[in-house]
Amino acid sequence: MNKPTRSVQPTALLPAQRRDRIVAFLQRHGAVTLQQLAQALEVSLSTLRRDLDGLEAEGILSRTHGGALLRQPQYSTFEPDPSAASALSPQEKRAIGVAAAAGLRPGQSVIFDSGSTVLEAARAAVERNLPLVAVTNDLAIAQVLGTSAAIRVHVLGGQLRPGSHTLTGPGMIEQAHALRADVVLLGAHAVTDGVLSETDADVAAVKRAFVAAAAERRLLVDASKFRPRAFMQVCEITAFDEVISDQGLPPGQAEALRELDLALTLVHAGG
Repeated sequence: MNKPTRSVQPTALLPAQRRDRIVAFLQRHGAVTLQQLAQALEVSLSTLRRDLDGLEAEGILSRTHGGALLRQPQYSTFEPDPSAASALSPQEKRAIGVAAAAGLRPGQSVIFDSGSTVLEAARAAVERNLPLVAVTNDLAIAQVLGTSAAIRVHVLGGQLRPGSHTLTGPGMIEQAHALRADVVLLGAHAVTDGVLSETDADVAAVKRAFVAAAAERRLLVDASKFRPRAFMQVCEITAFDEVISDQGLPPGQAEALRELDLALTLVHAGG
């Protein structure tokens, strides 16, 4: 006679166990969205928000719109998984990108740096149907710009960074040094005490070349990028004419930027 079967419900995790798993996930990926955690831990979004708030209070992570980032030590070479990073603060990045594209004028030559926030600026430029000459080292950005018949797209050749859409390498940097563009839209991994930094030496070198190549320099960074510095310095923030960020920027940080005589634009998420 067959024994009756019974379903075994998974044992609910204790709060401490959930938080340990959240930290372990962040240590693997660097960034996480609420939806990713909800699926991995099988708990409600309200429970996750309480857990993330507690971990933020302990200084382990930083909350962002829709997720969290692991707080990294100084000189970190750790870089979040690109898919996870792009899912964090999406509304802020979109609003920053729209503001950046609104400042472009027909006929300009524009360098589009790599990264998820600059990608939003590219999308906004396409939506405006702006006639531009665009230069980029990011294949995803080139693909977006290429959908517009009004934009001439130049892709700088180089070596594809593993796990990203970014081209780097000595040959690409040499091409970047030869550019003379009207505008550069640049992103950054971290901004700390008025200095931009990156996790990779080649990426930092590309960004320095882009800054040197443009007459107008605009930095596109959401509030979460104001964090401990990464491995390789890029340049000082005073190299830029304008910083475009969001309303999540701490008031003290905003005031410090204004004291540097920088044009500061703070956008509202979602518009």
